[in-house]
Amino acid sequence: ASLCLSLSFLLLYLPPLRPMSGNLMQVASETESNMDLSLKLAFNAAPVTYGGPVQAEDYSLLHGYGQVEGSRKLCPGVFVGGSEELMNEVRLGSFRKEEALFVKGHAAWVPGQLSREIAKGVWYTAAVSSDFILRYAGAPTTTEDNKDDLWSDILTCMGGKHADIASQNSGRGDMRMMP
Repeated sequence: ASLCLSLSFLLLYLPPLRPMSGNLMQVASETESNMDLSLKLAFNAAPVTYGGPVQAEDYSLLHGYGQVEGSRKLCPGVFVGGSEELMNEVRLGSFRKEEALFVKGHAAWVPGQLSREIAKGVWYTAAVSSDFILRYAGAPTTTEDNKDDLWSDILTCMGGKHADIASQNSGRGDMRMMP
């Protein structure tokens, strides 16, 4: 549960995990990357989000396909890893490459730093559904959702002061503060 909460709150509040311009083939070809060529080719049209400046040449793969060899369940409906097995599923036509979400880089803190920042109100934590986490990998949305502003949608769902913050910052979209 803590991994899900951590991932959920990372999606919401850090500069990371915002959609990048272009698909995996474009992003991995135009920036420094440790991406294997066979993965780039198999998942060429997959979306990419910015995960942070730490190890920015590395990618993590999030998906909702389910437990496959090499993957780990983060929370209900969200898995990380399993790229080799998923590559085979793409080739067999049983997994759409657009439903894989590649995260470029990640964020990191020194021990205790994140807890202190949460206590100071710099960050908020939120438990969210897999549909929020995998929004940019084709998870279902409704007409009420702002497909370009996941941050605002999550804050709005949290209600109260969080919804007020979302309202005050609406219209900026998830591309805000891109590196």
